[in-house]
Amino acid sequence: MNKYIPYNITCPLASCSRSNTCARYANYQKAKAEEASFLVLNTDLLQVEGEGCPYHLVSERQRWARGFSRLCKSIPSGNAKYLNVYTPFTQRRFYKAKNGEFPLNPQMQAELLEIFKERGADLSLGFDSYEEQDVLVEK
Repeated sequence: MNKYIPYNITCPLASCSRSNTCARYANYQKAKAEEASFLVLNTDLLQVEGEGCPYHLVSERQRWARGFSRLCKSIPSGNAKYLNVYTPFTQRRFYKAKNGEFPLNPQMQAELLEIFKERGADLSLGFDSYEEQDVLVEK
């Protein structure tokens, strides 16, 4: 049986002790009221038990960053050459990320800050901009 359950799957289990904090159950309630069809967990086949529910999701507000041009400019010139090869991005994706064309999650921010630190960047500059996003996380 496939253990991966996508985040958009809803849960109909009102009797679960964690349903009051579960995003899956909230999405089930919303979909039941508004949608003609939607995806539901099969609670007969999956082990869904109280506090240990492995499918429990909560919505969490996270600070995502966009762009790191300022950080790149703060790197001493001798350390800035070929910076993109030290990042997890392809060359094209590196420049898109540098210009803020897509948001960077907190884990990616930490990884990039470590790379900039190793290269001598002024970390106090931070990323070019930040935005708050609601993200579903397993808890």
